[in-house]
Amino acid sequence: MATLDRPARDRSLPTFITLVVLAFLMMTVDVRVANQALGGTIRSGALGLLAPLQNLAASVIDPVADLGDTLTGLATLRSENLALRQEVARLQAELAGSADAAARLAVLEQLDNLTLLDAETAQVAANVIGRPDPFGASFIIDKGSDEGVSLGHPVVDPFGYVVGKIIETSPSHSTAVPITQDREALTVLVDGQVGTLSSRFGSELMDLEVFDATESLNAGDLVVTSSVSITFPQGLPVGEVVDDAELEGTLLSASVRLFTNPDALRVVVVITWPPEPGNVPTTTATTTSQPFTTTTSG
Repeated sequence: MATLDRPARDRSLPTFITLVVLAFLMMTVDVRVANQALGGTIRSGALGLLAPLQNLAASVIDPVADLGDTLTGLATLRSENLALRQEVARLQAELAGSADAAARLAVLEQLDNLTLLDAETAQVAANVIGRPDPFGASFIIDKGSDEGVSLGHPVVDPFGYVVGKIIETSPSHSTAVPITQDREALTVLVDGQVGTLSSRFGSELMDLEVFDATESLNAGDLVVTSSVSITFPQGLPVGEVVDDAELEGTLLSASVRLFTNPDALRVVVVITWPPEPGNVPTTTATTTSQPFTTTTSG
């Protein structure tokens, strides 16, 4: 009996061990499967919770990042714009300098054609370099007594039109006042009649009065310096009559517009007249000095 029961007990132990191992393996598989499902569930839940937060963060952070990019772009554009403005300013300065040089060259070419018939009368070309009073009409030129410029010398523009006279000198500079601001009247000739031309306060026009007039004046009549003038050589063009003027007995009154604009002058010509300062020429001596032949009368 004992011999028959021993083999049965021996077969039951391996079987038991096998069953235990299989059970353990099955439990491990179940746990892994269960853990995978649980991990997926946890990940899905976390993603569900984090997704709105990520969207909120994106809605806040992305505009800030875009604003930063925009500000950086604006700074770059401003820098480029400043550089372009500086370049434009430089080119404009060069263009203005070229235009000014061209204008002065044209003026100098005009001066070649400006000659006075009186051989004793000299001409001194000068640049207008400033004004003693920013609100005044007087101007400073770069020629003075060292070049023969003296008080009272007439000043004309490059075309020979009357501008004014010298009122102050130094060795290297002088100051001139236009006739539109001069307190002294200028003796002129218009349509063969001698009259006086005086400044009009606050106006570019001048007042012409002919006291012994015999004929009316028409708009456009030429006004020139007279042979009896003690300030200017005769025959220099001054301006033209603005409107028709009718006789009032023997008096004529008219407005005169100058041929030149003193405020726009770059270059002027000083006439050393009279040839010897302080020596006022007589009418006979000045009647031969006629630098312009366009006048209708001497």
